[in-house]
Amino acid sequence: MHIRLRGVLVLVFTSLLSTSCSDTVSSVSLALPADIMQEPIYTASAVASEQHIRSVPLKALNKNARAGAINAPEKSDAMYFAFEKSSEILNLTASGLYALELEFEPLMSAGKSGDAASTNRISAESLSKSSSKSDIIGTVQTDAAEFAVGLLYANDFSTAGKLKENVRPRYPVTAQRFPHRAFTVSIGFAGITVQQADIRGFMIVAQESLKLKSAAIVPVRYGWLKDKTALWYGTTADGGVIPPELYAQSGIPLRMEFPKPSAVIRTGNTEIEGRDNILIHFDEALPITLTTEQPQQRLSFQCSGKHISVYRAPNVYRLTLDGCLFPEPFLTIEQTDTDIAPDTSGRADADDAESTTDTATMICGITAEYYTPPPLSPITADPGIILHWPQTQWRHPSYELFAWEQFPSVLIFDFADYSAQASYLKRLSFFAEKKGFTGNLISDKELAPLHGFNAHDYRAETLATFFQKAEEEHFPLNKSELHLRAILFHNGIIVRTETGIEAGNGAIVSISRQSAPGLRYRFITHECLHGIYFTEENFRTVVTGVFRQTDPRAVRFLRRYFEVYSALQYNTDDDYLLQNEFMAYLLQQDSSSLQHYYNKISWFRTMNEAEPALCRYMRNTNAKAFMQAAAQMSSFLYTTWGVRGGRIYLAKIEFV
Repeated sequence: MHIRLRGVLVLVFTSLLSTSCSDTVSSVSLALPADIMQEPIYTASAVASEQHIRSVPLKALNKNARAGAINAPEKSDAMYFAFEKSSEILNLTASGLYALELEFEPLMSAGKSGDAASTNRISAESLSKSSSKSDIIGTVQTDAAEFAVGLLYANDFSTAGKLKENVRPRYPVTAQRFPHRAFTVSIGFAGITVQQADIRGFMIVAQESLKLKSAAIVPVRYGWLKDKTALWYGTTADGGVIPPELYAQSGIPLRMEFPKPSAVIRTGNTEIEGRDNILIHFDEALPITLTTEQPQQRLSFQCSGKHISVYRAPNVYRLTLDGCLFPEPFLTIEQTDTDIAPDTSGRADADDAESTTDTATMICGITAEYYTPPPLSPITADPGIILHWPQTQWRHPSYELFAWEQFPSVLIFDFADYSAQASYLKRLSFFAEKKGFTGNLISDKELAPLHGFNAHDYRAETLATFFQKAEEEHFPLNKSELHLRAILFHNGIIVRTETGIEAGNGAIVSISRQSAPGLRYRFITHECLHGIYFTEENFRTVVTGVFRQTDPRAVRFLRRYFEVYSALQYNTDDDYLLQNEFMAYLLQQDSSSLQHYYNKISWFRTMNEAEPALCRYMRNTNAKAFMQAAAQMSSFLYTTWGVRGGRIYLAKIEFV
């Protein structure tokens, strides 16, 4: 009897052991988004587990998967994993908004050569054992691959829920040579060719030993990143080939092709609305330092019939390009070394003569991400990109709102016309800057016949004071001003405290589509200079020093110019405002135009009638004092942020 009982127990134990081999928990768990609405910040070396705080088990479908490693590929070259059956997982994999991100660590000896390993490459026949030739994406080259990873679908499993024999990824992500460094692969749950399907798990095939360090479901993104510590590659559910330059010792892909994430997502859900960000990443291991006489390095790209030029600047490590700039669903970005196209801003750009450089020494990635900004949130952009932004892509009929990428606390409004701009900012302009009106809220009737500004700039302190006074006095602000207040609260430029409305961080500037192209360029340069002045104390200190050192006659000339012309009428008794405008009026044009600009003003009849001696002084000295002052301030801007007098942008986009 004891013998019989012992035999039964052995049988039960054996059965349980056998079951555990096919359906047990892996040593690697699956990290899930902590907040599915949260926008992640990625770096090339980011570990998936660091971006999440919640994890769920992964089912291991073979011995390698239980260990989370392929230790003896000559015996068993694959790992098979299944997701747990939960509504949360099903929703994430079916939405098209997410991707499976896997981080790997090679375990082979460092001295193993690629040629020696090539004898073990995954063949095309091996990768397609369980599927027909037509199931494999034609652009994915599976022959000579040493690594492959792919999703598992419902039809990879039997009706009983067991994984079919000899399954290989039908839409694989492959590497022809095994990466001999840590690397991460991200596969979107949606594709262009692959129809929406029931995703059940994933598998990994490798011809060299490797460890699966982490697995996570993350917001979808495509492209590549490469730095000194790691590399990352992201693609759609259609699969792809990891560019060989990524896992080589040096070099980067010079050409990148990928669909916009929105195009893929909307293939399965046309009701989803969002935007694409195309990001060009610069290598932080190659920091930029600039001296006054040093030519600035400039990179050039071609994308969908447009030419993009980018000036490198200190502490700037990425350029953001919104997907609306490229209407095509499928994008090709190619790095070039050619000079940029002729300037279309209505002015000669002296910086067009500056040098281009080999992009391969600077670029560390190109990625495309999908996001949905709240209605009151800005779109990240460089001022040079804003100038040519398609108005048909605005989110609001009266304006579009941007955040200056280099100075993100500075919000930039581009208004449809002067009338729209005035409805938001005209009353504020008199409150903040107009002599005889500062600090006062004037009625619509008083405001109507008065001239405001064609472009605007205001710091957080001024904005808070304006709206606090309106609230205290129960002043009837118009709908546009109330909408502006909501925008400022949403973005933290003004904040509500126990005592009322107070200054937060940042500033706003504005231009209008009604201005001619040349004026738009000058206006955005002028106003963005104010944005730097408002938000960067070290720049204000430099401006103050230059202002006090400048010939008092030159300062007096500019001050009287501000007072004499009714279109300006700055409150010159406000020293902060005077220095701010002194800076902007000297730096809104490049040095080659500055002398001509002020000599021209010295001939204006109104100025000559008001200040004949100062006008003669300006002509006799050929604006020398202004030239010296502008050179000092421009030099600081250039060495600190890579912008300068007459050029506030780092990026420019033009039609080829």
